[in-house]
Amino acid sequence: MAHQYNAGDVVTVFQISPANELVIEGKATIRKRVAEVDEHYKVEFVNKPGVTYQRFIDSWGQDNPEKYVQDFNRRAARKTA
Repeated sequence: MAHQYNAGDVVTVFQISPANELVIEGKATIRKRVAEVDEHYKVEFVNKPGVTYQRFIDSWGQDNPEKYVQDFNRRAARKTA
């Protein structure tokens, strides 16, 4: 999968919690692509201006992040039950 976001794009960043559930880490602005890894970017979170982090950006949940998290966690719970 190739990079699909550009510098300045605002995205939702997801993360797996210690309880192995998908959570929304927050909204972030793409600052730079990480060239050697597809879909990895340097991002700056809205609530942490001036600090950049490297994150994988999952394109699947961008349209409806809350529903994506619920669906992901529901599917994951079925697999472990």
